[in-house]
Amino acid sequence: MRVSLDPNPTPLMHHVLVADSGRARLLRLSGPRRHPSIEQEALYERPSAHLHARELTTDISGRVFESSGRGHTGATHTRHGTNSDYDPHAVEIERFVARIASDLEVRHRAHALSNLILIAEPRLLGVLRARLPDEVLRLVTREVSGDYTHADNALLLRVLESSSES
Repeated sequence: MRVSLDPNPTPLMHHVLVADSGRARLLRLSGPRRHPSIEQEALYERPSAHLHARELTTDISGRVFESSGRGHTGATHTRHGTNSDYDPHAVEIERFVARIASDLEVRHRAHALSNLILIAEPRLLGVLRARLPDEVLRLVTREVSGDYTHADNALLLRVLESSSES
């Protein structure tokens, strides 16, 4: 009979959300600490991620008419488009993150979500922090800033290992 000499024989169980503004993967990291395995549990995609802003909106800004001049003496009329602070991509990203947050909340309530590691580009990390429910945020054990949505499992394991050392 052989005895394991692994100093940390406790099996590892984490969930990892790897996301960018158009794609996210929820992974389960399990197994022994020295040789963990990664399995994908969910894939979230935002098909509109690569569309131009004009393709995301149905209406364009209205026109504004402006008059200047006094009384009946040669008034001038100017017509120009209005500017808007509306960013259709930002709205789409908010909806995308809300969908992910909702799914994570459902998983948490079903006791199907354990320690959570977030790996996302910096701006998206901020949106995730703002949109994730408090009970899901309490599960976050680590955050890694970077775009690794298309990384293979070996690279993700290296990123996770190097981020735990720092």
